Amino acid sequence: MQNTALIPYARLPRAHHERHVLTSTVDVVGTAHWLLAERAPQPGADVPPFDALVVSVHPDGHVERTELNAVRARWPHLGRLPDGGFVVAASRDRRFEDARQLQVFDALGCETSSFSVGDAIEHLLVDEAGQIWAGHFDENPAGIRRWSSTGRLTWTSDGAGIPGLFDCYAVNLTRP
Repeated sequence: MQNTALIPYARLPRAHHERHVLTSTVDVVGTAHWLLAERAPQPGADVPPFDALVVSVHPDGHVERTELNAVRARWPHLGRLPDGGFVVAASRDRRFEDARQLQVFDALGCETSSFSVGDAIEHLLVDEAGQIWAGHFDENPAGIRRWSSTGRLTWTSDGAGIPGLFDCYAVNLTRP
C-alpha cells in the first residue's frame, strides 16, 4: 500500500485565529476564503444579522480582507464572485420564505440583492462567469441547479437529463 501525505492548501493567517470560522471554500481560481464571525452561532431560533469578515488567501500568498454587513445565514455557504463580491447562503431556507436565503454582496461588503435557491443546500460554488451552483442534500430532491447572480435559474440537473439526483455528495467546478 502506498502512503500519501496530505498537506494544507492554505492556512488562515494567525491574526484571525481569535474569530470563529463559519465556513471556508476554495474558489475556481484557487483562492482560499474563510467566513469569520466574532462568536459561534448560538442555539435557538433565528440569528440576528451580524457583520462578518472574509479572509482570502490568494495562490501567491496575498491576503485580502472583506467586511460583510448584515449577514443572515446561521450555517452559511460562501462563494466568490468574479467582480470581487461574495455570495453567502443559508443551508436551510425554511426561515427565509421571503427569498432572502442567499445574499449577494459587492466588493465593498454591502448587500446588493438576495433570493432563494431552495432548501437543503449541501454545496455552493461560483464559476468564473459568476454563475452560482447549488447542490442539495436529500431533504430537497432538486439535485444540482445553477443560478445567475441576479437570481435567475439557468440550469437544472433534471433538465440536463440527470433525473432522480436526490442527494448531492460533491460538486466541483473547473475552468472551461
